[in-house]
Amino acid sequence: MPSVLLVAPNFESDFSIARDMLNMGSNAPRSPMVPLQHATLAALSPEEFDVDIWDECSRGEITETTDFGKKYDLIGVTGYQAHIPRAIEIARIGHKWGLPVVIGGPGVSGAPDVCRGIFDVIFLGEAELTWPRFLRDWQKGNHLKEYRQVERLDLAVSPVPRWDSIAKDISKYELAAVQTTRGCPYDCDFCDVIHLFGRKPRHKPIENVLKEIEALQKLGAKRIFLCDDDFVGDQKWAKQFLRELLPLNNSFPVPMGYTTQATITAAADEELLQLMADCNFFQLHIGIETPNAEGLKEANKLQNLRTDLVESCKKIQAYGIQVRALMIVGFDSDDKTIFDEHIKFIEDAHITGVAINVLKAYPGTPLWMRLQKENRVLDMTGTYESSTKVVTNIIPKKMTRVELLEGYRALLEKVRSWDSIERRIEGFVTSVARQPKVRQASLFQRLMKAKRLFGGGFLRRRRNVPPEVRQALRKVVRTVFRTNPFMLERAIGSVLQQVGETLVHPHQCKIIQKQIDDAIAGNLKLDSDPSAGQVPQDFRKKVRDVLPMIYDHLEAGMTYRTAVPEAMVSVITDFVVRWGGGFKEFEAHHHTYLKELCDRHTERWNANATARRLSEDPGLKTGLIREQLGSPQFVQALMVAVEQELRAAVNPNEGRNADAAAAAKLDSRTTFVPLTLVRAQ
Repeated sequence: MPSVLLVAPNFESDFSIARDMLNMGSNAPRSPMVPLQHATLAALSPEEFDVDIWDECSRGEITETTDFGKKYDLIGVTGYQAHIPRAIEIARIGHKWGLPVVIGGPGVSGAPDVCRGIFDVIFLGEAELTWPRFLRDWQKGNHLKEYRQVERLDLAVSPVPRWDSIAKDISKYELAAVQTTRGCPYDCDFCDVIHLFGRKPRHKPIENVLKEIEALQKLGAKRIFLCDDDFVGDQKWAKQFLRELLPLNNSFPVPMGYTTQATITAAADEELLQLMADCNFFQLHIGIETPNAEGLKEANKLQNLRTDLVESCKKIQAYGIQVRALMIVGFDSDDKTIFDEHIKFIEDAHITGVAINVLKAYPGTPLWMRLQKENRVLDMTGTYESSTKVVTNIIPKKMTRVELLEGYRALLEKVRSWDSIERRIEGFVTSVARQPKVRQASLFQRLMKAKRLFGGGFLRRRRNVPPEVRQALRKVVRTVFRTNPFMLERAIGSVLQQVGETLVHPHQCKIIQKQIDDAIAGNLKLDSDPSAGQVPQDFRKKVRDVLPMIYDHLEAGMTYRTAVPEAMVSVITDFVVRWGGGFKEFEAHHHTYLKELCDRHTERWNANATARRLSEDPGLKTGLIREQLGSPQFVQALMVAVEQELRAAVNPNEGRNADAAAAAKLDSRTTFVPLTLVRAQ
């Protein structure tokens, strides 16, 4: 029977640093989350394959002396960008053992060139079809070097993950994991999610998700992270899932706790919030990004502009659900006042947990392309130990790089101060207006838990815990019993979570200071990519092959058909940004991506046309456009328009991803394409 080892590479995380500093002991969780992707691959493997999972975070790193060379026939590695350096080391070890090593995951799909030539096979995109196909090919001795899954599959085909090989390790993880959805309906300027998983959310059947949750509960899991980019992207589906989760969760001896990623739009649906609270959701990770409206426009985070962010966070927290705010500094509109704006928002909204980062430009995103054109992307390759050590790779606009990094460090200092933490947790606890309908421990049990903490036993055994923690804990617990006693466990959890983050803070400051020193010394150089913002010659030669498909897709969906040619320009521009660098010819996955781009721009133009009550151009004959799609004149005009977009002024309010800019274009011109090509003679 062929034997496969699936490896989850180790990497230094804030969780592991805090765990080691606290000396938590052998029984404490050693990793933040179970290796869900590996368990899914194990379930996808044909029955004749024996598959084991080795998570380096929980079991230790593999070395050349680890006795795996004779036990397994194949090694598979998967992970995110942060895992790639360690994955390469694992490939070197596997090859020394004489074993083939293959790799997949979002980190590879986002940057395949980093892995080509190092691994025997790479997998791009999702793997429900390609992984079992590869294993059968490999078993026959005739496999490809690359497997790419083009199809955005119905997630009903994704099996219930197999946990048998790590079932005994479940207690070593802070969170179990279940994926319910892939894809995100939004299109943030700095994010690559829709390129990897599509813009239309795809859901697993609810009965399958419930089976996964039940299986993890039987293994001893207590809390689950629902691994979705936006759990509420389809609120109708989310509420139906929660209605069915509620009785299952109440049937467990102790109800499971849940957390997930969501957008601020959740605050507008009270039924949704009630269901989440009653299903024992204790936290939502929400991309706030910035309290600055101009920064939100730059990021194309338009959903955050449509609400009062402070009041929306308070609304969510009124149901007993903590908001963990994901925030960014370093947008072009940010000056040195942005740091105070962030701390004011965090304090006003009573945000108990916050993850603040400096803006990064990831290759292939619209942000990266724009900053490349301005020569504002820095080459960090080889400068630091790994990508996780890079605070930012951009040169800011309204600050120097040193001012940005120093301001960021000062912001973290304020957010991690125990005075601020204490105020925010107390504000959260006192603002809860509705008790979640979840079975809890008795009041006596809660009092005993508080006594154990106050007695010092727990904290006394934890080295490096400052006295401010005990003081904050006492104040928070007194506030809980005075206002909302049912919030005791979540309030204590908030305090203890901050213990880890404050302990990691000095380590983060050292990384920031190193990059401040490098900026002052002039040790960094620009990362210049000539492919950014240019239409490749190979693409010019092939583009007419796809124009009929693009036109038909847009023309069928757009209510304002006058704008079809301009929408074509936007679709092609977005395509070149993503795929232009290494383009040779149109492949199946390119067609899938073009259709998704057509859907995106159709939706935008329809929204703007409706909002501005635009009328059709009576002189336009759309059939004539269709007839001219293959003419050299039309193609040339189209390419000129695309290059104009790629070379456009970098004013963020003129960006092609901003709805306001789209509306302005509707006012100023009918189309980028010369009208002589599309009007009746």
